[in-house]
Amino acid sequence: MALYSGICLAVLYGLIATTAAQADMKDSCHWKCLEFAQLWPGSFCMTFLKIPCRIPKQVDGWTIHGLWPDGKTGCNRTWKLTQKDIDDLQVDLRHYWPSLVKKDAFKFWQDEWYKHGTCGACADSMSCPHKYFSLVLELRTKFSIDTSLSAAGIKPSCNNSYTYEHFHSALFYLHTHINLQCYIYKKQQILMQIKIPLSKDLSVGCHPHEENFSKSYYEPCTNKSKIYLYPFTPHPRHPCS
Repeated sequence: MALYSGICLAVLYGLIATTAAQADMKDSCHWKCLEFAQLWPGSFCMTFLKIPCRIPKQVDGWTIHGLWPDGKTGCNRTWKLTQKDIDDLQVDLRHYWPSLVKKDAFKFWQDEWYKHGTCGACADSMSCPHKYFSLVLELRTKFSIDTSLSAAGIKPSCNNSYTYEHFHSALFYLHTHINLQCYIYKKQQILMQIKIPLSKDLSVGCHPHEENFSKSYYEPCTNKSKIYLYPFTPHPRHPCS
């Protein structure tokens, strides 16, 4: 582990040797919160009408969307993700962090590293690609939405719906700051994504910047109507048709 950490640091220092890169990394440390986003494949594909979307066979529950330092993207243009960086993690990544819209999952992970991982690299827990992706997989296990919802009696269904309070009660250990995000379909709220705000020390309950939903295909779920959790089906774009 010490040897690998040394390699990570060597790579990091080599990549930020120039003044411009150093400035990028310094600026990337200004974030306060992380957002750990998990999405529900049973409804996610409903939002893609013109882009191919499918649920890989190995996927059987909530998947990772990403771990995002709040308000920062693309902090180091020169630090590229390689296959060797995460070779020993790829089986788990394909299970828990698959791409639903890209055939090549590695390209999806490359995008996530460039956009978000490089912005978290100033923190020791994310100081190189292997640490970043390992951490995200650990968080998926620690914050198991599948287990929490199942324990609360919330099961995927086309017919049964649940209250906003029911979901929050099931996820009480994440505090009150979790962000439930829904897709509105035929005036029904369809749960699509849950964001968990974390502090730099990875504790829950940080207060991230408010999101701008003006150009989004989803919006915050509300307590004005019940919420559906659609099941996985062979037709992910129309799971309950």
